[in-house]
Amino acid sequence: MTDLPARRVVNDLGKSEYVVTDTGLKVVRDLAARGCSVVTIARALGMGRDAFRAVRGRQPEVEDALEQGRAVEHDALVGNLRAAADEGNIVANIFLLKARHQYREGEVIEANLSVNVNTGGVLVVPAKQSIEDFLRDVDMRDVTPTAAQDR
Repeated sequence: MTDLPARRVVNDLGKSEYVVTDTGLKVVRDLAARGCSVVTIARALGMGRDAFRAVRGRQPEVEDALEQGRAVEHDALVGNLRAAADEGNIVANIFLLKARHQYREGEVIEANLSVNVNTGGVLVVPAKQSIEDFLRDVDMRDVTPTAAQDR
């Protein structure tokens, strides 16, 4: 009977409640790692979603098993996406930049730019943009190109 993933017990108040066993903890971890929903995991344990939620509240090790399984799934998915990006999948690259590095379309990226044009400093401007357009975009209208940049 200890091989069951969960069993009903009578608590101190005389009410029946579920307890997830060590076997059940493995079931929770494995199913969460495969991406199964909470409803599917609860059914595999022989209970409904609400009973599973209650068990997670009473038994912290059940919530831990669920989180561990989800972490395994997360790492596998990120690994798959990373492998696709490394193979040149542009969509995977774009998604990873947005999801992991907070890139957003249409947002102006604030540039903390400090240039002293009187000391012969070098200003790197994107190849497809003029110096004037670059300076306007970073809101540095008071800085003017030097004579060397006008050549």
